[in-house]
Amino acid sequence: MFTLFFVAPEGITQDEIDLRGPQAHHAISVLRIQKSEVLRFADGMGNWVEGPVTEIGKDVVKILVQNRGKDKAPSAEISLAQAVLKGENQKAALDQLVQAGVDSIIPWQAQRSVAALDKTVKWREVIYAAARQSRRARLPELASMTNLAGVLAASSHFDSVIAFHESGEVSLSAVPGISYARSILAIIGPEGGLSTEEIDQLTAAGIPLVKLGDPVLRADLAGAIALGALKVLTKQW
Repeated sequence: MFTLFFVAPEGITQDEIDLRGPQAHHAISVLRIQKSEVLRFADGMGNWVEGPVTEIGKDVVKILVQNRGKDKAPSAEISLAQAVLKGENQKAALDQLVQAGVDSIIPWQAQRSVAALDKTVKWREVIYAAARQSRRARLPELASMTNLAGVLAASSHFDSVIAFHESGEVSLSAVPGISYARSILAIIGPEGGLSTEEIDQLTAAGIPLVKLGDPVLRADLAGAIALGALKVLTKQW
């Protein structure tokens, strides 16, 4: 079992690599790594190296590279347009999306979103931490916060687009062509659900409303559950 950390893309090409900053502090003070322990460093784009720790300083950890590799690219890229949630719910949603294998995240401000602030810096910290925990060498992309109009504009770039809502009459497995799609966008609403106006906008855009089984799921969990189902449908799991 290895421990994963992220380094700059240009640094991963070296034979000896230094880990500095907060990640080094975490490795030394929290994980209490030891010399000869094998660590994995990744560049966030899927490339990774492994090697034993050769040096531990006050704020630096150095490894000697012995193995190089690259995470397999997904056969179908799955993006989640997650409505901004309040407080810890947003953090939980991002953490679970990353662990479930999301390829990109589009945070959007829904009419019933309680939170209104763009906290991109904090959201990226959550994403990095979740990627380290789940040992993902490929970081998901975090798009700029937008609104439903922005989500609908972005939807034209995907092979298949769906929105999850409890009023949906279509099951996920019955969505035409979704199992063969190579790029999928799934839209998730906020804690209070999608408004009637938002549902009308989605319907007008030809985006099917899909019911994600029973019972109704919390907004911070729905995305991760949807991802799991989509991974199975696209034969990635």
